Amino acid sequence: MRAPVPFSRAEAAARGVTRHKLLTSSRYVQVTHGMWIDTEPETDIIAPIWADDDWARDQVRLTAGIGIDPRSVGCNVTAARLYGLPLPGSADKRLHVALGEMNASRRRRDAVLHRYVRLRADDFFGLPLISVPQLFAELAGVLTTEQLVELGDAAVGRWQCGPLTTIAEIRAELAARSRLVGRQTAQKAIELVREDVDSPPETRLRLQLIAAGFPEPSVHPAVYCGLIDSVLHPDMGYPAIRFAIEYEGDHHRTSPSQFAEDNRRIAALEAEGWFVLRVSKRSNWADIRRIVEYHLRRAGLL
Repeated sequence: MRAPVPFSRAEAAARGVTRHKLLTSSRYVQVTHGMWIDTEPETDIIAPIWADDDWARDQVRLTAGIGIDPRSVGCNVTAARLYGLPLPGSADKRLHVALGEMNASRRRRDAVLHRYVRLRADDFFGLPLISVPQLFAELAGVLTTEQLVELGDAAVGRWQCGPLTTIAEIRAELAARSRLVGRQTAQKAIELVREDVDSPPETRLRLQLIAAGFPEPSVHPAVYCGLIDSVLHPDMGYPAIRFAIEYEGDHHRTSPSQFAEDNRRIAALEAEGWFVLRVSKRSNWADIRRIVEYHLRRAGLL
């Protein structure tokens, strides 16, 4: 995608841009103390296929922060956004950077500075970001258990660029920390994180079912369907009673090809004796709960 590349005052001088132009021309915008961008022309940058304008803005801000201090590593909610991991809408919008030096005392304008004894960074599309297991531990002090499970599912699953890590790696990171803000939240969350989850709404639905007192549904149970001679994997369900739950995002409704595939899948599952409950963001939770309870109670699972 295209985005501006931040530069310092010294780099501006090398480009022939005077201090007066930096301060007066609408072409040059200061993104943080000591760093500017040229709004024309923008430059091609490497980005994830799902990246949008918000991602590009975070990329520019972190790149500017690195320009101020090359030791900087994106962390906390900044790293989560750049990794494409889900966060609540109320999450902090400030730039968060980490340094691998506990005695680092330099103050940062326009950024929240974190200090680490053992900072591990990964390269993500040219950006140094805190490792995902460390990010999970760090956000345990910021997010609720449910929000952290949602982030964890996305990190170990196929959401955006995933999988970015494994449950085992996250467990090892938590165990290696003698002190951890939000340890109880982290421990509860990692017990609920599951691999192979397709989307955050599916995570939220699974957690709602558990919170309602139902047995935890299996994620993507394998179902051989003779009608189409294929193995299908509904989003979640209870294989013992042939009860599947499919979460359908808006693309299931707006894409003719996806709608046709959904009908094909449901027909194949029903031919194998499965009941398929289709859920969307507009579904009524009370109705969902009654249907799930009916099938589980009928099968003696409640």
